Amino acid sequence: MRIPHTLTVKGAPTRADWETTKYSGYAGQPVVLQFKAKNATAYKTVKTVTSAAKRALTTTVKASANGSFRYRFAGTATTGAATATGDYVDVK
Repeated sequence: MRIPHTLTVKGAPTRADWETTKYSGYAGQPVVLQFKAKNATAYKTVKTVTSAAKRALTTTVKASANGSFRYRFAGTATTGAATATGDYVDVK
């Protein structure tokens, strides 16, 4: 049996700001953290995290199996959905 390890998963949700022509933070938005175990075919939602001011997105999770974590944003009426590339974690 593997001992669970605590991981900190960070992100920075941004969206285009057409007035400044730059990307800016998107605070107060619900984003789901997903996990896909090694050799699995689909991601499963682990928890929902709300982005903070200045686009910070941080949470902790216990990892007890090898696999990939990713954030997924469902989108809003003004901003499209987005899914991050999964980051693989090898739990030893």
